[in-house]
Amino acid sequence: MITEITVFETTLQILSRGGWVLIPIFLLGWFAWFLLTERYFFYKTLKGKAIQKKELLALDNGDLNYLLSSLKEGYFLKLLQAIKQYEPNGKKAVHYAMEAVQHDVHLSLSKSLKTISMCASLAPMLGLLGTVSGMVHTFEVIQLFGFGNPVLLADGISEALLTTQAGLLVAFPLMLALNYLTERIERLETKVWSQTLAFESRLFSQEDL
Repeated sequence: MITEITVFETTLQILSRGGWVLIPIFLLGWFAWFLLTERYFFYKTLKGKAIQKKELLALDNGDLNYLLSSLKEGYFLKLLQAIKQYEPNGKKAVHYAMEAVQHDVHLSLSKSLKTISMCASLAPMLGLLGTVSGMVHTFEVIQLFGFGNPVLLADGISEALLTTQAGLLVAFPLMLALNYLTERIERLETKVWSQTLAFESRLFSQEDL
């Protein structure tokens, strides 16, 4: 309880020293991390569990029914369900259905990523705005009291430095995490799509025999 009160009081002190600009930087950072966390768990859901040996064997044999019963969730399962649904209509219909699923999943995965990127770009700009605000505050103090008392100048300088630091501290981790998640998403899409194309090829080659 004491620790929670101390952290809360320290946060309030920092916000009061950093001026009004620290508040939107703080809220922007929380909002962006909330979106990023939600996107990560959505990516984990679409990734699904790792394919086991029996499922790899079913892939090699083109055993669609076993794969549908074995897989519980994920991007690969969505593509297999499209194959199952349109298989009676032929290979061309199946491929169009796969491309439709690919497009929908890509839109779902990339949702909010631009917003997160925009938040990471806005944070340093807000920090710069706080820097300007702090320097204006400093010059107003100089105009009223001169350079005689450095303590009076400290508030404006502190506001300028804290907001700049806060903007950078929000932006850097966000950009690193966003780049990591984007790379994982692209790798997942490429891997699953290539697996599905290979399975589609095996499936219809067997039907042609």
